Amino acid sequence: MHLLHAWIRWQDRLSEWLGRFVAWLGFVLVCVLVYEVAARQLLRSPTNWAHEASTLTYGVYAILAGAYTEKWQGHVRIDIFYQRLSTKGKALVSFIIGVLTLILLTLLLHSAYDFAMQSVAMQERSFRSTWAPVIWPVKVMIPLAVLLIMLQMLANTLRHLCTLLGHPLETDPTSGQDTDSRGDSHGKY
Repeated sequence: MHLLHAWIRWQDRLSEWLGRFVAWLGFVLVCVLVYEVAARQLLRSPTNWAHEASTLTYGVYAILAGAYTEKWQGHVRIDIFYQRLSTKGKALVSFIIGVLTLILLTLLLHSAYDFAMQSVAMQERSFRSTWAPVIWPVKVMIPLAVLLIMLQMLANTLRHLCTLLGHPLETDPTSGQDTDSRGDSHGKY
């Protein structure tokens, strides 16, 4: 159980780090848009790349934030019945949903991988603007993001399984530190 808890904490740290890193893409996005507005309004010289660059940047930002969002259980959930369940009842429902979601994500990963590899093979470019940037690197981010979401979903699903087996990995709300069922502290992440 100790190794499993250690892996779950490691995966949580990875998703946390990735989420904080990806958050900086929001800053890049704002800079691109501010530059475009300034160039267009003040210099009367609009760019031919800013719109597409912001679209591609936002796409990467949105998909790579998925694992971070899963870590914090931020994806859509219907709480009408869930709130009324006991801790083990919630763990059981979350475990079942996690297993089903992992199956669906496996199918998505397969399709996303094929989609990305086709884009790489043809060195795909976008022709929505005269800039015509390569877009295969962005498409490669799709299966990578799905894989990262799957890893975090697996960690969360295993966390729920640990709870069902009587070895919960919990976070102490007062300190933010992970503890196992014995109350041993393992640091914040």
